[in-house]
Amino acid sequence: MILKVLPIVAVILPIGLFAQSKEIPETVDLKTAMDIAKQNYPSIKLKNAEKEASLYQLKASRNNYLPGVIVQSQVVNGTSNQVRGPFFPNEGMAIPISGGIRGGSGYSATSTWTSFATGFVNWKFFSFGRFKTEVDAAKAGTVSAEADFQNEVFQQQIKVGDGYFLTLMADDMLKAQVANLARVKALKDVTSAYTKSGLKPGVDSSLVNAEYSKATLQLLETQRIAQEQVVYFKELMGLKADTPIRLDSAIYATEPQSIQLSSDYSMNPLLTFYKSVVDLNQTRIKAIRRSQYPSISFIGAAYARGSGISNQANTDGSFQYNKSFSAGVGFQPFLNWMVGVSTIWNVTSLFKTGNEARAQRQVTTMAQERYNEETLRVESEIERARLRYNAALEAARQAPIQLKAAQDAYSQAKSRYDAGLNTILELTQTYALLNRAEVDASMAKGNVWRAIIMYSAASGNMSLLTNNLN
Repeated sequence: MILKVLPIVAVILPIGLFAQSKEIPETVDLKTAMDIAKQNYPSIKLKNAEKEASLYQLKASRNNYLPGVIVQSQVVNGTSNQVRGPFFPNEGMAIPISGGIRGGSGYSATSTWTSFATGFVNWKFFSFGRFKTEVDAAKAGTVSAEADFQNEVFQQQIKVGDGYFLTLMADDMLKAQVANLARVKALKDVTSAYTKSGLKPGVDSSLVNAEYSKATLQLLETQRIAQEQVVYFKELMGLKADTPIRLDSAIYATEPQSIQLSSDYSMNPLLTFYKSVVDLNQTRIKAIRRSQYPSISFIGAAYARGSGISNQANTDGSFQYNKSFSAGVGFQPFLNWMVGVSTIWNVTSLFKTGNEARAQRQVTTMAQERYNEETLRVESEIERARLRYNAALEAARQAPIQLKAAQDAYSQAKSRYDAGLNTILELTQTYALLNRAEVDASMAKGNVWRAIIMYSAASGNMSLLTNNLN
Protein backbone atom coordinates (compact mmCIF):
# COMPACT_ATOMS: atom_id res chain seq x y z
CA MET A 1 0.00 0.00 0.00
CA ILE A 2 2.74 2.46 0.89
CA LEU A 3 4.36 1.96 -2.52
CA LYS A 4 1.07 3.06 -4.09
CA VAL A 5 0.78 6.15 -1.90
CA LEU A 6 4.30 7.53 -2.29
CA PRO A 7 3.95 8.39 -6.01
CA ILE A 8 0.89 10.49 -5.15
CA VAL A 9 2.89 12.32 -2.49
CA ALA A 10 5.67 13.09 -4.95
CA VAL A 11 3.18 14.69 -7.34
CA ILE A 12 1.47 17.03 -4.90
CA LEU A 13 4.37 18.08 -2.68
CA PRO A 14 4.57 21.89 -3.11
CA ILE A 15 8.34 21.76 -3.01
CA GLY A 16 8.55 18.61 -5.10
CA LEU A 17 9.82 18.17 -8.63
CA PHE A 18 7.37 20.17 -10.75
CA ALA A 19 7.77 20.93 -14.40
CA GLN A 20 9.58 24.19 -15.04
CA SER A 21 7.29 27.18 -15.76
CA LYS A 22 8.35 29.79 -18.26
CA GLU A 23 6.76 32.60 -16.23
CA ILE A 24 8.49 31.90 -12.91
CA PRO A 25 12.05 31.00 -11.91
CA GLU A 26 13.15 27.45 -11.15
CA THR A 27 12.73 27.94 -7.40
CA VAL A 28 10.29 30.46 -5.95
CA ASP A 29 11.30 32.03 -2.66
CA LEU A 30 9.06 34.31 -0.63
CA LYS A 31 10.34 37.58 -2.10
CA THR A 32 9.90 36.23 -5.62
CA ALA A 33 6.38 35.07 -4.79
CA MET A 34 5.53 38.57 -3.55
CA ASP A 35 6.93 40.13 -6.73
CA ILE A 36 4.92 37.70 -8.88
CA ALA A 37 1.75 38.66 -7.02
CA LYS A 38 2.50 42.36 -7.49
CA GLN A 39 2.83 41.87 -11.23
CA ASN A 40 -0.02 39.39 -11.78
CA TYR A 41 -2.81 39.79 -9.23
CA PRO A 42 -5.92 41.38 -10.81
CA SER A 43 -6.88 43.67 -7.91
CA ILE A 44 -3.38 45.20 -7.94
CA LYS A 45 -3.66 45.83 -11.68
CA LEU A 46 -7.06 47.41 -11.04
CA LYS A 47 -5.66 49.78 -8.40
CA ASN A 48 -2.77 50.66 -10.68
CA ALA A 49 -5.23 51.58 -13.44
CA GLU A 50 -7.14 53.76 -10.96
CA LYS A 51 -3.88 55.45 -10.00
CA GLU A 52 -3.06 56.18 -13.64
CA ALA A 53 -6.59 57.49 -14.20
CA SER A 54 -6.20 59.91 -11.29
CA LEU A 55 -3.04 61.32 -12.88
CA TYR A 56 -4.94 62.05 -16.08
CA GLN A 57 -7.72 63.64 -14.02
CA LEU A 58 -5.10 65.94 -12.50
CA LYS A 59 -3.86 66.91 -15.95
CA ALA A 60 -7.44 67.53 -17.06
CA SER A 61 -8.10 69.82 -14.07
CA ARG A 62 -4.98 71.83 -14.87
CA ASN A 63 -6.29 72.31 -18.41
CA ASN A 64 -9.04 74.50 -16.95
CA TYR A 65 -6.50 77.32 -16.89
CA LEU A 66 -6.26 77.21 -20.68
CA PRO A 67 -8.51 79.51 -22.72
CA GLY A 68 -11.34 77.96 -24.66
CA VAL A 69 -10.78 78.30 -28.41
CA ILE A 70 -13.70 77.44 -30.69
CA VAL A 71 -13.46 77.43 -34.48
CA GLN A 72 -16.49 76.85 -36.64
CA SER A 73 -17.72 77.13 -40.21
CA GLN A 74 -21.29 76.75 -41.40
CA VAL A 75 -23.49 77.11 -44.45
CA VAL A 76 -27.24 77.53 -43.87
CA ASN A 77 -30.36 78.44 -45.77
CA GLY A 78 -32.91 80.65 -44.07
CA THR A 79 -35.14 83.69 -44.14
CA SER A 80 -34.00 87.27 -43.56
CA ASN A 81 -36.43 88.30 -40.84
CA GLN A 82 -33.72 88.94 -38.26
CA VAL A 83 -32.19 91.96 -36.47
CA ARG A 84 -28.74 93.23 -37.41
CA GLY A 85 -25.88 93.60 -34.96
CA PRO A 86 -23.00 91.57 -33.50
CA PHE A 87 -23.14 89.95 -30.08
CA PHE A 88 -21.44 87.32 -27.92
CA PRO A 89 -23.36 84.06 -27.62
CA ASN A 90 -23.27 84.17 -23.79
CA GLU A 91 -22.56 80.43 -23.56
CA GLY A 92 -25.45 79.45 -25.78
CA MET A 93 -28.14 81.49 -24.00
CA ALA A 94 -28.86 83.73 -27.03
CA ILE A 95 -30.25 82.93 -30.48
CA PRO A 96 -27.63 83.67 -33.18
CA ILE A 97 -28.31 85.55 -36.43
CA SER A 98 -29.03 83.05 -39.22
CA GLY A 99 -29.46 85.36 -42.18
CA GLY A 100 -29.29 88.92 -43.38
CA ILE A 101 -31.67 91.77 -42.77
CA ARG A 102 -34.64 92.52 -45.01
CA GLY A 103 -35.55 96.13 -45.77
CA GLY A 104 -39.06 97.40 -45.62
CA SER A 105 -41.81 96.07 -43.42
CA GLY A 106 -43.78 92.89 -43.19
CA TYR A 107 -42.79 89.28 -43.33
CA SER A 108 -41.10 87.53 -46.25
CA ALA A 109 -40.70 83.77 -46.73
CA THR A 110 -37.92 84.30 -49.26
CA SER A 111 -34.78 82.41 -48.22
CA THR A 112 -31.16 82.69 -49.27
CA TRP A 113 -27.95 80.85 -48.56
CA THR A 114 -25.69 82.24 -45.84
CA SER A 115 -22.15 81.30 -44.81
CA PHE A 116 -20.41 82.01 -41.55
CA ALA A 117 -16.94 81.26 -40.13
CA THR A 118 -15.65 82.32 -36.74
CA GLY A 119 -12.91 81.86 -34.21
CA PHE A 120 -13.94 82.42 -30.60
CA VAL A 121 -11.71 82.73 -27.53
CA ASN A 122 -13.04 82.56 -23.99
CA TRP A 123 -10.37 82.79 -21.30
CA LYS A 124 -11.57 82.62 -17.73
CA PHE A 125 -8.53 84.38 -16.34
CA PHE A 126 -9.96 84.95 -12.87
CA SER A 127 -12.20 82.47 -11.02
CA PHE A 128 -11.78 83.50 -7.37
CA GLY A 129 -9.65 80.41 -6.67
CA ARG A 130 -12.11 77.87 -8.12
CA PHE A 131 -9.64 76.36 -10.58
CA LYS A 132 -6.96 76.14 -7.90
CA THR A 133 -9.22 74.24 -5.51
CA GLU A 134 -10.18 71.86 -8.34
CA VAL A 135 -6.50 71.21 -9.02
CA ASP A 136 -5.89 70.71 -5.27
CA ALA A 137 -8.75 68.20 -5.15
CA ALA A 138 -7.30 66.37 -8.15
CA LYS A 139 -3.88 66.29 -6.46
CA ALA A 140 -5.45 64.85 -3.32
CA GLY A 141 -7.13 62.28 -5.58
CA THR A 142 -3.77 61.17 -6.97
CA VAL A 143 -2.34 60.90 -3.45
CA SER A 144 -5.33 58.80 -2.37
CA ALA A 145 -5.11 56.59 -5.47
CA GLU A 146 -1.39 56.01 -4.87
CA ALA A 147 -2.05 55.14 -1.22
CA ASP A 148 -4.83 52.78 -2.29
CA PHE A 149 -2.48 51.09 -4.75
CA GLN A 150 0.32 50.70 -2.22
CA ASN A 151 -2.11 49.30 0.35
CA GLU A 152 -3.46 46.77 -2.15
CA VAL A 153 0.08 45.63 -2.94
CA PHE A 154 0.93 45.38 0.76
CA GLN A 155 -2.22 43.47 1.73
CA GLN A 156 -1.80 41.01 -1.12
CA GLN A 157 1.86 40.44 -0.29
CA ILE A 158 0.88 39.77 3.32
CA LYS A 159 -1.58 37.14 2.08
CA VAL A 160 1.15 35.65 -0.13
CA GLY A 161 3.55 35.52 2.83
CA ASP A 162 1.01 33.77 5.03
CA GLY A 163 0.06 31.41 2.21
CA TYR A 164 3.73 30.65 1.58
CA PHE A 165 4.28 29.37 5.12
CA LEU A 166 0.93 27.59 5.21
CA THR A 167 2.01 25.72 2.09
CA LEU A 168 5.34 24.77 3.65
CA MET A 169 3.57 23.71 6.85
CA ALA A 170 1.17 21.53 4.88
CA ASP A 171 4.14 19.98 3.10
CA ASP A 172 5.92 19.30 6.38
CA MET A 173 2.80 17.72 7.87
CA LEU A 174 2.47 15.58 4.76
CA LYS A 175 6.01 14.31 5.27
CA ALA A 176 5.15 13.50 8.89
CA GLN A 177 2.15 11.43 7.77
CA VAL A 178 4.28 9.62 5.18
CA ALA A 179 6.80 8.76 7.91
CA ASN A 180 3.99 7.65 10.23
CA LEU A 181 2.53 5.35 7.58
CA ALA A 182 5.97 3.88 6.93
CA ARG A 183 6.40 3.09 10.64
CA VAL A 184 2.97 1.48 10.88
CA LYS A 185 3.65 -0.50 7.69
CA ALA A 186 6.88 -1.85 9.16
CA LEU A 187 5.05 -2.82 12.37
CA LYS A 188 2.26 -4.39 10.35
CA ASP A 189 4.71 -6.60 8.46
CA VAL A 190 6.49 -7.67 11.65
CA THR A 191 3.27 -8.31 13.57
CA SER A 192 1.84 -10.31 10.72
CA ALA A 193 4.91 -12.55 10.74
CA TYR A 194 4.71 -12.92 14.55
CA THR A 195 1.03 -13.91 14.51
CA LYS A 196 1.52 -16.40 11.69
CA SER A 197 4.32 -18.06 13.66
CA GLY A 198 2.24 -18.03 16.84
CA LEU A 199 4.60 -15.71 18.71
CA LYS A 200 1.93 -13.00 19.03
CA PRO A 201 -1.84 -13.31 19.43
CA GLY A 202 -4.07 -12.70 16.42
CA VAL A 203 -5.63 -9.65 18.03
CA ASP A 204 -2.29 -7.85 17.64
CA SER A 205 -2.50 -8.24 13.88
CA SER A 206 -6.07 -6.93 13.86
CA LEU A 207 -5.13 -3.88 15.95
CA VAL A 208 -2.14 -3.09 13.74
CA ASN A 209 -4.29 -3.42 10.62
CA ALA A 210 -6.72 -0.90 12.11
CA GLU A 211 -3.81 1.42 12.95
CA TYR A 212 -2.51 1.06 9.41
CA SER A 213 -5.89 2.01 7.94
CA LYS A 214 -6.05 4.99 10.28
CA ALA A 215 -2.57 6.15 9.21
CA THR A 216 -3.56 5.78 5.54
CA LEU A 217 -6.68 7.89 6.06
CA GLN A 218 -4.64 10.56 7.83
CA LEU A 219 -2.19 10.64 4.94
CA LEU A 220 -4.95 10.93 2.34
CA GLU A 221 -6.59 13.79 4.25
CA THR A 222 -3.28 15.59 4.61
CA GLN A 223 -2.65 15.10 0.91
CA ARG A 224 -5.95 16.82 0.14
CA ILE A 225 -5.17 19.74 2.44
CA ALA A 226 -1.68 20.16 0.97
CA GLN A 227 -2.97 20.03 -2.58
CA GLU A 228 -5.71 22.59 -1.91
CA GLN A 229 -3.20 24.86 -0.20
CA VAL A 230 -0.94 24.80 -3.27
CA VAL A 231 -3.88 25.76 -5.49
CA TYR A 232 -4.86 28.58 -3.12
CA PHE A 233 -1.28 29.84 -2.99
CA LYS A 234 -1.13 30.00 -6.79
CA GLU A 235 -4.34 32.00 -6.72
CA LEU A 236 -2.78 34.49 -4.30
CA MET A 237 0.07 35.02 -6.76
CA GLY A 238 -2.34 35.51 -9.65
CA LEU A 239 -1.30 32.25 -11.32
CA LYS A 240 -3.51 29.61 -12.89
CA ALA A 241 -4.17 26.43 -10.95
CA ASP A 242 -2.22 24.31 -13.44
CA THR A 243 0.93 26.45 -13.23
CA PRO A 244 3.80 24.29 -11.92
CA ILE A 245 5.76 25.81 -9.03
CA ARG A 246 8.54 24.77 -6.69
CA LEU A 247 8.87 26.57 -3.36
CA ASP A 248 12.16 27.24 -1.65
CA SER A 249 11.92 25.50 1.72
CA ALA A 250 15.32 26.65 3.03
CA ILE A 251 13.72 29.42 5.08
CA TYR A 252 11.54 26.88 6.85
CA ALA A 253 14.60 25.08 8.21
CA THR A 254 15.85 28.26 9.94
CA GLU A 255 14.59 29.97 13.04
CA PRO A 256 13.57 33.64 12.60
CA GLN A 257 15.72 36.23 14.28
CA SER A 258 14.52 37.51 17.62
CA ILE A 259 12.60 40.73 17.03
CA GLN A 260 11.49 43.49 19.34
CA LEU A 261 7.84 44.31 18.72
CA SER A 262 6.76 47.91 19.23
CA SER A 263 3.35 49.58 19.14
CA ASP A 264 4.19 51.86 16.23
CA TYR A 265 1.73 51.62 13.35
CA SER A 266 2.53 54.86 11.52
CA MET A 267 3.63 52.87 8.45
CA ASN A 268 0.36 50.96 8.15
CA PRO A 269 -0.68 51.46 4.49
CA LEU A 270 -4.38 50.97 5.15
CA LEU A 271 -4.38 53.82 7.68
CA THR A 272 -2.41 55.93 5.22
CA PHE A 273 -5.06 55.28 2.59
CA TYR A 274 -7.96 56.11 4.92
CA LYS A 275 -6.20 59.33 5.99
CA SER A 276 -5.76 60.28 2.32
CA VAL A 277 -9.51 59.77 1.80
CA VAL A 278 -10.18 62.22 4.65
CA ASP A 279 -7.84 64.78 3.08
CA LEU A 280 -9.44 64.26 -0.33
CA ASN A 281 -12.92 64.93 0.99
CA GLN A 282 -11.75 68.04 2.81
CA THR A 283 -10.34 69.48 -0.41
CA ARG A 284 -13.61 68.67 -2.17
CA ILE A 285 -15.46 70.84 0.37
CA LYS A 286 -13.27 73.79 -0.62
CA ALA A 287 -13.79 73.08 -4.31
CA ILE A 288 -17.57 73.03 -3.86
CA ARG A 289 -17.50 76.30 -1.95
CA ARG A 290 -15.38 77.97 -4.62
CA SER A 291 -17.65 76.76 -7.42
CA GLN A 292 -20.37 79.20 -6.29
CA TYR A 293 -18.27 82.25 -7.21
CA PRO A 294 -18.47 83.92 -10.61
CA SER A 295 -15.73 83.87 -13.22
CA ILE A 296 -14.32 86.79 -15.15
CA SER A 297 -13.50 86.01 -18.76
CA PHE A 298 -11.65 87.72 -21.55
CA ILE A 299 -13.59 87.06 -24.74
CA GLY A 300 -12.72 87.79 -28.32
CA ALA A 301 -13.86 86.68 -31.73
CA ALA A 302 -12.97 87.11 -35.38
CA TYR A 303 -15.46 86.14 -38.02
CA ALA A 304 -16.48 86.41 -41.67
CA ARG A 305 -19.91 86.20 -43.26
CA GLY A 306 -21.39 85.65 -46.67
CA SER A 307 -24.98 86.00 -47.78
CA GLY A 308 -27.19 85.82 -50.88
CA ILE A 309 -28.68 89.14 -49.75
CA SER A 310 -26.73 91.95 -51.37
CA ASN A 311 -25.49 94.96 -49.42
CA GLN A 312 -26.95 97.16 -52.19
CA ALA A 313 -30.56 98.19 -51.75
CA ASN A 314 -33.18 98.78 -54.39
CA THR A 315 -34.81 102.16 -54.91
CA ASP A 316 -37.68 101.15 -52.66
CA GLY A 317 -35.28 100.34 -49.83
CA SER A 318 -35.45 96.57 -50.14
CA PHE A 319 -32.31 94.49 -50.56
CA GLN A 320 -31.40 92.54 -53.63
CA TYR A 321 -31.74 88.74 -53.27
CA ASN A 322 -29.77 86.01 -55.00
CA LYS A 323 -31.07 82.57 -54.09
CA SER A 324 -28.21 80.62 -55.71
CA PHE A 325 -25.86 78.57 -53.51
CA SER A 326 -22.69 80.13 -54.93
CA ALA A 327 -23.91 83.62 -54.09
CA GLY A 328 -24.38 82.73 -50.43
CA VAL A 329 -21.18 80.83 -49.63
CA GLY A 330 -18.73 83.56 -50.61
CA PHE A 331 -17.64 85.81 -47.74
CA GLN A 332 -18.56 89.50 -48.11
CA PRO A 333 -17.02 91.12 -45.00
CA PHE A 334 -13.72 89.27 -44.47
CA LEU A 335 -12.47 90.79 -41.25
CA ASN A 336 -14.82 91.37 -38.35
CA TRP A 337 -13.80 91.17 -34.72
CA MET A 338 -15.01 91.73 -31.21
CA VAL A 339 -13.23 91.81 -27.85
CA GLY A 340 -14.52 92.28 -24.36
CA VAL A 341 -14.78 91.13 -20.77
CA SER A 342 -17.63 89.01 -19.48
CA THR A 343 -18.77 87.99 -16.03
CA ILE A 344 -21.21 85.12 -15.57
CA TRP A 345 -22.64 84.25 -12.18
CA ASN A 346 -25.43 81.82 -11.53
CA VAL A 347 -26.76 83.37 -8.35
CA THR A 348 -29.17 80.57 -7.50
CA SER A 349 -26.25 78.11 -7.44
CA LEU A 350 -25.54 79.45 -3.93
CA PHE A 351 -28.40 77.32 -2.60
CA LYS A 352 -27.24 74.22 -4.43
CA THR A 353 -23.55 74.50 -3.53
CA GLY A 354 -24.43 75.22 0.08
CA ASN A 355 -26.26 71.91 0.38
CA GLU A 356 -23.57 70.10 -1.59
CA ALA A 357 -20.93 71.43 0.81
CA ARG A 358 -22.96 70.29 3.81
CA ALA A 359 -23.35 66.83 2.26
CA GLN A 360 -19.62 66.70 1.54
CA ARG A 361 -18.85 67.57 5.16
CA GLN A 362 -20.87 64.54 6.24
CA VAL A 363 -18.97 62.39 3.76
CA THR A 364 -15.75 63.73 5.29
CA THR A 365 -17.04 62.86 8.75
CA MET A 366 -17.77 59.34 7.52
CA ALA A 367 -14.23 59.04 6.18
CA GLN A 368 -12.78 60.32 9.45
CA GLU A 369 -14.76 57.83 11.51
CA ARG A 370 -13.73 55.03 9.19
CA TYR A 371 -10.13 56.05 9.82
CA ASN A 372 -10.74 56.12 13.59
CA GLU A 373 -12.34 52.67 13.48
CA GLU A 374 -9.43 51.23 11.50
CA THR A 375 -6.98 52.80 13.96
CA LEU A 376 -8.66 50.98 16.84
CA ARG A 377 -8.55 47.73 14.91
CA VAL A 378 -4.85 48.14 14.10
CA GLU A 379 -3.98 48.89 17.72
CA SER A 380 -5.81 45.74 18.79
CA GLU A 381 -4.21 43.74 15.96
CA ILE A 382 -0.71 44.76 17.04
CA GLU A 383 -1.39 43.63 20.59
CA ARG A 384 -2.80 40.30 19.37
CA ALA A 385 0.21 39.85 17.10
CA ARG A 386 2.56 40.47 20.02
CA LEU A 387 0.76 37.85 22.13
CA ARG A 388 0.69 35.42 19.25
CA TYR A 389 4.40 35.88 18.54
CA ASN A 390 5.40 35.30 22.17
CA ALA A 391 3.20 32.20 22.39
CA ALA A 392 4.47 30.84 19.07
CA LEU A 393 8.07 31.46 20.07
CA GLU A 394 7.61 29.54 23.31
CA ALA A 395 5.82 26.73 21.46
CA ALA A 396 8.72 26.53 19.02
CA ARG A 397 11.09 26.08 21.97
CA GLN A 398 8.95 23.33 23.51
CA ALA A 399 8.17 21.41 20.30
CA PRO A 400 11.66 19.84 19.90
CA ILE A 401 11.52 18.71 23.54
CA GLN A 402 8.16 17.07 22.96
CA LEU A 403 9.40 15.46 19.72
CA LYS A 404 12.55 14.07 21.38
CA ALA A 405 10.51 12.62 24.25
CA ALA A 406 8.01 11.05 21.84
CA GLN A 407 10.82 9.51 19.79
CA ASP A 408 12.37 8.04 22.93
CA ALA A 409 9.00 6.70 24.09
CA TYR A 410 8.43 5.10 20.69
CA SER A 411 11.87 3.46 20.65
CA GLN A 412 11.47 2.12 24.18
CA ALA A 413 7.94 0.85 23.56
CA LYS A 414 8.98 -0.88 20.36
CA SER A 415 11.91 -2.56 22.07
CA ARG A 416 9.68 -3.72 24.92
CA TYR A 417 7.07 -5.02 22.48
CA ASP A 418 9.66 -6.92 20.47
CA ALA A 419 10.90 -8.41 23.75
CA GLY A 420 7.34 -9.34 24.76
CA LEU A 421 7.31 -7.01 27.76
CA ASN A 422 4.28 -4.90 26.76
CA THR A 423 1.14 -5.16 24.64
CA ILE A 424 0.35 -3.82 21.18
CA LEU A 425 -1.95 -1.21 22.74
CA GLU A 426 0.94 0.42 24.57
CA LEU A 427 3.01 0.47 21.37
CA THR A 428 0.24 2.00 19.21
CA GLN A 429 -0.19 4.74 21.81
CA THR A 430 3.43 5.77 21.24
CA TYR A 431 2.79 5.79 17.47
CA ALA A 432 0.00 8.31 17.93
CA LEU A 433 2.12 10.32 20.37
CA LEU A 434 5.07 10.48 17.96
CA ASN A 435 2.86 11.40 15.02
CA ARG A 436 1.27 14.20 17.04
CA ALA A 437 4.69 15.47 18.13
CA GLU A 438 5.96 15.56 14.53
CA VAL A 439 2.90 17.51 13.41
CA ASP A 440 3.22 19.91 16.36
CA ALA A 441 6.86 20.51 15.52
CA SER A 442 5.93 21.41 11.95
CA MET A 443 3.16 23.73 13.14
CA ALA A 444 5.38 25.40 15.74
CA LYS A 445 8.00 26.51 13.21
CA GLY A 446 5.44 27.85 10.80
CA ASN A 447 3.41 29.64 13.46
CA VAL A 448 6.41 31.76 14.48
CA TRP A 449 6.77 33.01 10.91
CA ARG A 450 3.03 33.57 10.61
CA ALA A 451 3.06 35.60 13.82
CA ILE A 452 5.76 37.83 12.33
CA ILE A 453 3.62 38.24 9.21
CA MET A 454 0.62 39.12 11.36
CA TYR A 455 2.62 41.81 13.14
CA SER A 456 3.99 43.13 9.83
CA ALA A 457 0.42 43.39 8.55
CA ALA A 458 -0.71 45.39 11.58
CA SER A 459 2.33 47.67 11.85
CA GLY A 460 2.83 48.10 8.10
CA ASN A 461 6.51 47.32 8.55
CA MET A 462 7.29 44.66 5.97
CA SER A 463 11.02 44.87 6.79
CA LEU A 464 10.37 42.85 9.97
CA LEU A 465 9.64 39.92 7.70
CA THR A 466 12.08 40.58 4.86
CA ASN A 467 15.00 41.20 7.24
CA ASN A 468 14.45 37.70 8.63
CA LEU A 469 14.66 36.25 5.13
CA ASN A 470 18.28 37.27 4.66
